Amino acid sequence: MNFGSNKVFMYAEPEFEVVSDEEYEHGMSVSESDSDDDDDLAEHRNKAGGGPSGSDAVPPPPPTPSGSGPPPPPPTPKPPKTGFLAGLFGSKTPKAPKPPKLNIQAKKKVGKWRNADMVYSAARGEKTRESAKQGQRHRRADTNIISIDFRKIIAPSNMHTGDPVHCTSCDVILSSISKITTAEDKKIWHCEFCGTDNELDIEEEEIPRINDVTFMLEPAPSTASSGLTGKDESLVIFCVDISGSMSVTSQVPGRINLRGSMARHQSLNTERADQYLPRQRRDVTYVSRLQAVQAAVDHQLEEMIKQHPNRRVALITFNNEVTIIGDGSGTPVTVAGDKLTSADDLKAKGSEIPMPGAIQASRGTLGDKLFGLEEGGTTALGPALLIATTMAGQHPGSKVIICTDGKANVGVGRLDLEEEMDKEAMFYEGIGNEAVEKGVALSVISIKGTDCKLVHLGKIADMTGGQVNIVDPLKLTQEFSTILADQIIATNVVATCHLHKRLFFYYEDTEDSKVVRNIGNVTASTEVTFEYGVRCQTNRKKAMNATIKEENEQAEEASGGERAPEAAGCSKEEPMETDQEELKELPFQLLVKYTDTEGATALRVLTQCQPITYDRREAEKNMDLQVVGAHTAQTTSSLALNGMFTESRARALMNQRLAWRFTNVSDEGRGQKKAYKKMFGKIKSVDHYINQRQQEERKTHGRTYSDSEGSDDEDNDLSAAPRSLYEPVKAKPFLLSKSMKMKKRSEVCSDSGANLLYQMKKGSRALDRDSDSDED
Repeated sequence: MNFGSNKVFMYAEPEFEVVSDEEYEHGMSVSESDSDDDDDLAEHRNKAGGGPSGSDAVPPPPPTPSGSGPPPPPPTPKPPKTGFLAGLFGSKTPKAPKPPKLNIQAKKKVGKWRNADMVYSAARGEKTRESAKQGQRHRRADTNIISIDFRKIIAPSNMHTGDPVHCTSCDVILSSISKITTAEDKKIWHCEFCGTDNELDIEEEEIPRINDVTFMLEPAPSTASSGLTGKDESLVIFCVDISGSMSVTSQVPGRINLRGSMARHQSLNTERADQYLPRQRRDVTYVSRLQAVQAAVDHQLEEMIKQHPNRRVALITFNNEVTIIGDGSGTPVTVAGDKLTSADDLKAKGSEIPMPGAIQASRGTLGDKLFGLEEGGTTALGPALLIATTMAGQHPGSKVIICTDGKANVGVGRLDLEEEMDKEAMFYEGIGNEAVEKGVALSVISIKGTDCKLVHLGKIADMTGGQVNIVDPLKLTQEFSTILADQIIATNVVATCHLHKRLFFYYEDTEDSKVVRNIGNVTASTEVTFEYGVRCQTNRKKAMNATIKEENEQAEEASGGERAPEAAGCSKEEPMETDQEELKELPFQLLVKYTDTEGATALRVLTQCQPITYDRREAEKNMDLQVVGAHTAQTTSSLALNGMFTESRARALMNQRLAWRFTNVSDEGRGQKKAYKKMFGKIKSVDHYINQRQQEERKTHGRTYSDSEGSDDEDNDLSAAPRSLYEPVKAKPFLLSKSMKMKKRSEVCSDSGANLLYQMKKGSRALDRDSDSDED
């Protein structure tokens, strides 16, 4: 377990900050003007009346000389032009380049939080109406975050004899930090998480002595995907689109002879005539999308022979029918017609396909089949994916890689009919659930410049631990390599995180201090984060949640989509009971149940205590920026994919302020400014994308679907007065349920937008990925 800070930040009541209307409209800003010097300059100029006129002001750039005498470098006389400009600006000297003052003041407007503490206590309710006029109030971010790096978790650790002993109340497992007392010849464990007394009947050697132990629940069977010898015998299925649109070409400099292309061209050009158009360039090669896929897959086959000769590879193609080529050694099986509309028939066909042979034996025949493919027809993507998933499901640890350039429009899973979109989206979600259950990772690659409804296809990759990307066809080789290098290290992974009873989880469907995540497949790059808060001890009638609206609003948008009272964890009518002795540290426990590559099922238990502090600065100065950045990327993108635009942007902006404080105010964080700019430069792209989507909604509907959001559990039609310039007076108020917002926003979600959000859900992996900087 990694923590956002080495200390738990405790508080009596939550704190809030204001996001001004100007900042909200501008969006996240990550630029050089984030420095303290620039903030001081802007503040000083603001106090001086907006300009550098005072003698105590920070010196502006050297002034341009005035009066009669031309400045040395540029000659003044140029009668026509200079006279005209002088008439406009009232001076003969070029004083125009003074935008630094304007730019700084603009930054001052949108970056007001950088030099003013705008924390409001929910219990006091200070300046509620005033702050509402200024902008939106949101829960202030803190370092109470937990991150799980599965590369370290799914690894051999200290095997413990015996069975795990659970608390009868909160289900925590007895650990090395547990305190056991003896009373009347009975061993009593006073649970350090919930305070329940548990009577124990165990031997002394069964009590864990270290904070990291593994219990073996079920030994490995005789066969497994990696084999008893440790060889990689997993299955990889390439599911390739060969519809007509795959014939679209890209221009590549130079003359390149692609395998199979010459014979194909000669078969079409029996007279060997010149095929070039007048004035057409002859020093370039036109490579089709299919040819790019063929070359990329062939390269992977060659690499597998060298590195994983026992790995098994199968090929499935789809256009208006599905062809199961397998490893190329047998006769291809074709599925067409009405069978493409029957999920049962497709699954039956997939389960009949025999296990392909090792790539070292099938390389030649599979390569020949690969380069014999031709484009034509429509896109039966849904049927092909269902067959491939069923086939791979017989061998846990398998991978399916789908490469397509268009919407599914034949058979089950059609994505070209808006009226059937909900039904078909459920179809793909069902495939994802089955893949998780069978230990199969599904990855989706779409071709740049196309539309394949990635918002729905990407979900199956997100669910199964696969990858999503939009790729230039000429860069497919690199993308395939990245996917295949990210091997599955465990399947059927379930992570359970326990907190002390004083704490609760944000963005989870539970009020308990325990959350269970069914993760499914895990690779070395898989990362999961949790955010927790402190249960309020103050008795108040009104609960304050992650996003706070005006007091007269009927409902609040909850953290993670739940109603405010329950989700905030601060809604208890009675004060929170505490132990008599003052707590100095709080326990955390992580349980990870998984099936390894050998087929063995194990339970790893990590228990750790963290000291607490009531001093925000103390917690923030010991912050782990990587944990905060990864959690921000995952949370904001996940909320956005669920249609929660307001909450997504709120968390991004609040967490940016947290990271900025660490890198600009804390001495410990000043050396990490570069990392901060890289992380939040990428997160900024998510905020700006959502901001753009909200502006489009305003243009279309007069307001966004998120304005005056109420409960996400049901549709509402409440009237409410607009509270900022983003809610036009003439616009008819409306509140949408969480499911309706998600539906409406997914309908217009572009492939590039969906790709961005799914990429950012990878957390640290997305933030560490090299790309062009997106900073201001």
